[in-house]
Amino acid sequence: MENAKPMARAILVAAGESTRMRGAGEARKPLITLEGRSLLEIAATAFEACEFVTSIVIVAHADDVRTIQDLAHSRHALRKVVAVVAGGAERADSVRIGAHAAPDGAREERPFQLLCIHDAARPFVTADEIGATIRAAHAAGAALLATPVRDTLKHSTDGKTADRTVDRAPLWAAQTPQVFERERFAACLERAAADGFSPTDDAALWERYIGPVALVEGASHGAKITGPSDLEWARALAAQLGTQA
Repeated sequence: MENAKPMARAILVAAGESTRMRGAGEARKPLITLEGRSLLEIAATAFEACEFVTSIVIVAHADDVRTIQDLAHSRHALRKVVAVVAGGAERADSVRIGAHAAPDGAREERPFQLLCIHDAARPFVTADEIGATIRAAHAAGAALLATPVRDTLKHSTDGKTADRTVDRAPLWAAQTPQVFERERFAACLERAAADGFSPTDDAALWERYIGPVALVEGASHGAKITGPSDLEWARALAAQLGTQA
């Protein structure tokens, strides 16, 4: 790609049902609060601070669109948001909707060459990590934040006994953001729709249809909040990082 400063649209994916959280009496994950702010706002703060992010599109659960639109119009941490749209049935559907979303009303969007896709349930990503992943994608076409697997891995055929140890040396645990050259990734999304291919990881589309994706090493704080048991460490980390609005 050209040597000009990379420009990216961030797509914050927040469209899941959050079944485990709601079963425990919590809100859907993007609207759960830590230290006075929602997970969505905490995540958005890092994208607001990243100089390479020109705009943010939030792909929300249909029932949360109005609430998040109101937040986007009232909170400083969401000033780059140009659209809030309802997601689709699968993750790839939601990403496709976000990639093609038009700015709401009079909100303007600067030109961008890259799509920077992030799970709103990973609120502790940093602006530096976002910037590093965008720069890597600008150079290579695609990049993802990830961490080397550090635990010893075991393989089990029956789910009851371990029959061998898996070599962890080449293995990485994927995080987000995952960043892609806009036009080529849009083509991947369309091919996946035609093929009925709907992975839970966006980089899998690029790997399947184009090739390898550059790795940018992240940190343990990039872990995803999935269920109620994760809220204890998330609240402790939020307090430590000073996310009080």
